[in-house]
Amino acid sequence: MLASAMLGLVGNLLYAFGRELPSLLAYEVANMAYAGAGAALAAGYRQLAGLRVRIEPLALLVGAVGLLIALFHYRFDSFAARSAVASLFQAAICADIARSVLVRRGVGPAHPHGQQTPAVLNKVQRFVLLMCALVVAGHGVRMAWLLLAAEPPGSLLQPTSASLAILTAAALALPALTLGGLLTMHRYILHQAEYIANHDHLTGAWSRKAFFDIAERELARSRRNGQPLALMLIDLDHFKAINDGGGHEAGDLALQLVAERARASLRAADCMARLGGDEFAVLLPETTLAEACTVGDKLQAGLRQLAATLQRHAGQAPLTLSIGVTATQAGEPFKATLARADAALYAAKSAGRDQVIALAPQLQPLRPRQAG
Repeated sequence: MLASAMLGLVGNLLYAFGRELPSLLAYEVANMAYAGAGAALAAGYRQLAGLRVRIEPLALLVGAVGLLIALFHYRFDSFAARSAVASLFQAAICADIARSVLVRRGVGPAHPHGQQTPAVLNKVQRFVLLMCALVVAGHGVRMAWLLLAAEPPGSLLQPTSASLAILTAAALALPALTLGGLLTMHRYILHQAEYIANHDHLTGAWSRKAFFDIAERELARSRRNGQPLALMLIDLDHFKAINDGGGHEAGDLALQLVAERARASLRAADCMARLGGDEFAVLLPETTLAEACTVGDKLQAGLRQLAATLQRHAGQAPLTLSIGVTATQAGEPFKATLARADAALYAAKSAGRDQVIALAPQLQPLRPRQAG
């Protein structure tokens, strides 16, 4: 973006003083500066979209623009041909910028841990697409004017109202597209900062603070709509032994596997958070206690199957879960629900681990789930 702005400034200065400068600077170098500015801008948008940026082909294209401008200046003097070369190049640049914007709809690149940004266009991206469309339309109008004008000019350096309008539009289009790129980056940085503040960096689960904020909102919505709300606490069995046996890398891998399997078992409306260490919490809106137990069973079965595969092929230590499940009760604070889920988790640990135990709001154990 900075390179684009600097090259655009050079092009503007060369055009501004073109009548007093040598023709090489006023034509070839000025057009190459504008072409370089457009190429740099396209490269910047590609970087924002996470696409591959190849500088060499862009540099060759800019050089080709300069050679063609020189060809239609010194060998075949044709203002229309020079204009066509410049217009086609800038239109292609705008098409590439639009493609970069459409490839990554939403705020920015995809998040780690499989969480994708929404596939929608935000206001900044719509602004960039509009500017690209206007630039392409402007070049189309310019070429139509050159073809249909009774007395077309021989150069943009001629002091005519049409030349002034074209140069003014060109001078404004580049800063507008640059501004769009900078606003896109600003929006992405803010989005990433919010993501980092509200998510666990290792597993991609919600952070402890974010979880309690979400829990209060879901609890209020559950009471307002009269729908059930279940809570599940998950703890890795023998996590210290995993860390001691395989080091912290093995522990990190175990936490990531649990998070991945949980995401595969949960709905989009469910909320999973890492409360700390090897403990996770899952909020299940519009879910009864029995349905939450079924989710816990599914999660255990999926992780048990994956852990068995890893144990056979990579020597991974056995990986099982203890799960405590409960449901909210009318009028009670969320902390009371959390305490009951913690009691259910403790009961699962005490009963031999690798189990799902549920406690109803009356604090009576509903059932233990044996391994297998």
